[in-house]
Amino acid sequence: MKVFADIRYALRVLLNAKGFSVVAVLTLALGIGANTAMFSVINAVLLRPLPFRDPSQLVALGNYNTERPMPEVAHGSMSFPDYVDVRSRSKTFQDVAAYTLSDSRTLTGLGEPFRVKAAHVTTNLFSVLGVSPLLGRTFSDGEDEAHHHVAILSDTFWRTHFNSDSHVLGRMFALNGTNYEVVGVMPRGFQWPIEAEAQDVWVTFSESDESDPKDKPMTKLRSAHWIECIGRLKDGVTLEQSNADLRRIASTLSSEFPNSNTRSGIAASPQITYLVGDSRTSLLVLFIAVGLVLLMACANVANLLLARSSSRTREIAIRAALGATRGRIVRQLFTEALVLAGVGGALGIAFATWSVKAVLKLYPANLPRAQQIGIDPWVLVFTAGLALLTGFLFGLLPAMQVSSPNLAEEMRSGSVSSTERRSQHRLRSALIIGQITVGIVLLTGAGLLIRSLEKLSHIDLGFNPDHVLTAAFDLSSTRYKSDQMDSFITELLQRIRALPEVVNASGAMPLPLNDDDWSVDFDLADHPLPEAQQPAAGFYVVQPGFFETMQIPLLRGRTFDERDSRNGKPSVIISRGFARKYFPNQDPIGKIMTIGAGEGAARARYKTREIVGVVGDIRKSDLTRAPGPAYYVPEPQLMWGSPVLIVRAKQDAKLLAKPLGEILRQMDSEAPLHEVETLDDYLALALGRARFEAVLLGIFAAVALLLTAIGLYGVVAYAVVQRTREIGIRIAVGASRQQVLVMVLHRGLVLTLAGVAAGLGCAFVLARFIQSLLYEIPPHDPATYGMVSVILGCVALAASYMPASRATKVDPMISLRSE
Repeated sequence: MKVFADIRYALRVLLNAKGFSVVAVLTLALGIGANTAMFSVINAVLLRPLPFRDPSQLVALGNYNTERPMPEVAHGSMSFPDYVDVRSRSKTFQDVAAYTLSDSRTLTGLGEPFRVKAAHVTTNLFSVLGVSPLLGRTFSDGEDEAHHHVAILSDTFWRTHFNSDSHVLGRMFALNGTNYEVVGVMPRGFQWPIEAEAQDVWVTFSESDESDPKDKPMTKLRSAHWIECIGRLKDGVTLEQSNADLRRIASTLSSEFPNSNTRSGIAASPQITYLVGDSRTSLLVLFIAVGLVLLMACANVANLLLARSSSRTREIAIRAALGATRGRIVRQLFTEALVLAGVGGALGIAFATWSVKAVLKLYPANLPRAQQIGIDPWVLVFTAGLALLTGFLFGLLPAMQVSSPNLAEEMRSGSVSSTERRSQHRLRSALIIGQITVGIVLLTGAGLLIRSLEKLSHIDLGFNPDHVLTAAFDLSSTRYKSDQMDSFITELLQRIRALPEVVNASGAMPLPLNDDDWSVDFDLADHPLPEAQQPAAGFYVVQPGFFETMQIPLLRGRTFDERDSRNGKPSVIISRGFARKYFPNQDPIGKIMTIGAGEGAARARYKTREIVGVVGDIRKSDLTRAPGPAYYVPEPQLMWGSPVLIVRAKQDAKLLAKPLGEILRQMDSEAPLHEVETLDDYLALALGRARFEAVLLGIFAAVALLLTAIGLYGVVAYAVVQRTREIGIRIAVGASRQQVLVMVLHRGLVLTLAGVAAGLGCAFVLARFIQSLLYEIPPHDPATYGMVSVILGCVALAASYMPASRATKVDPMISLRSE
């Protein structure tokens, strides 16, 4: 009952001081809400276990180059034959499954054609994950093999396109012209791979196991690394033991298949680590930053309480004189602090709910597990704990300062307020110095990230992304042979180029700036190497007009034209970086090279090619990486499917989407246009994480700057109140207003200089932790440190000037009469 009495009394006290209470609650709500929002992101992305059976046993497997150290995170794709060998030879895994990242496919057979997200998986994937279907069954053994075309639907896709029909099993539809039979429906919420965008359909590798009778299918090519792998460890097996097992297998494969596996190691890492990837560092940095903002909020409220406690010393002295113990007084003051924190925490949850939506809009689309971010019970527990902690932090020092008053001195004092104790003065000054220190650290971090983003935003891509529209389409391999597909694409590009709004048009695979990163081995006729030692370089399959459309400069030779048709002489164009590395001080035009993308009889005649041109280097989606060597082959000579259309417009490229779609529908109604984006959209996505980090840390720094200004204003303003009589006397005996102004500003200036000095030292030490997030900006950049010091100094000067200015207007007679 005493607790409830304390709470009622605390509420009355706080309601009587409405101005103080509103400022304190809003400050806490801002700090607690921001921390709750960031924790909800951290919880969903980093802390929450994967929603599968025994998730700690799940590991990602990938290839790496043994000439380099084994990576901490396995991220290299594997070949299908390597996967089969790992699965059959491993002694530490219960099972290993393979899958591909989902891609867009055209679905027909359910009315108008439309695009779906489909992922290829091995038949055992669902058992490795430990999930069962909602309806029907998962894949059966043997359905990975050719001509077993079966599909499993997601719950959302089933409800949307089949109206939750329980008789959906056995229904047929076509993906890119290949017929599939529905054998199962997965439960609600299931998603694999775990990406920002959910899958609609899962199919087996049966279609990849099919090929022209003269060619090997993709599932038989050991040199083609194109699948991702996941394994489940046996009970009691550690990650170190599994990696030792994988090293043994990789060593054996290197001996058995020296041409493809000599430099190929295999490593495993926790699946959650693989999934989170590079997001971990930036999210943890931001979480620490928002925690510092909360500390500043606590310091501000503590300063408010200290200022207010000076007016309550007589009240507390009377309570002590009437028999209240020091513990009883401390408990009451703590109760008031916890009530403030509780109300601030409640408002913080409301603020966090809005903030989470804002954070997700800021974050790039490839944030893993983004759909799981929200305010869940664990987040509420975190908020409650945070409210208690903040109440303790900002309530402790004021409670200890005022809970042991000098009864004789306070009772002799006839005023309601008393002079601030020297210890309180030092404590409030220390809190302000701490706030300025934290503010400098946050401002420095934000400044470094903003300067890094500015560098990235003006990076030379090697091409011009302005006014360029890209769009994908798929031609059914069951309805088009290679020569028919070639003719279709040629006519399509001719029709697009004829549009009055179009400057030029072409096509490519992969598209620069998207997440695809093709790398293919090659050999040079001038200094050939054994197959196992052949280097690899970036690889692009392009239509004639690609370099002109992308405005990639031609440095030597020629670009592709009608001479590079299906029946023309095999040709290749190399990048400047390729020429510098492999043809130093030579003219590469006319040189002969053999590429590794010519497996099978149908492509064998295109393996050996003549270099006909040298073009400038271009950057890929990871803008921080310098362009590497790359080479380009004409698509008519290496037909791998439908290219991504690239169209340069005279004005707004997005206006071309409709006419492009109409042209494609006229030519083939079952090949709709999809993934219509501008190159600027891809560039924005490539810059997304850097922009997110800079903007969010910038917001935290701005809040910190505001809290610093409020805190410093409060300290100087309170000092003016405390020294009103002294200021009045100084003015009465002839002190000028400028002298009074300087006297009052002196305290704010001293506190600011002390905080800036401490902050710069801390920032210098801590900046190395964000070094991995910076691009071409050193962590100890002098310009950033100087700019931050000037900004905070100006804000501090403004915050100190306002109360100092009021001090110069003190009327000596009024101040002396009030005493």
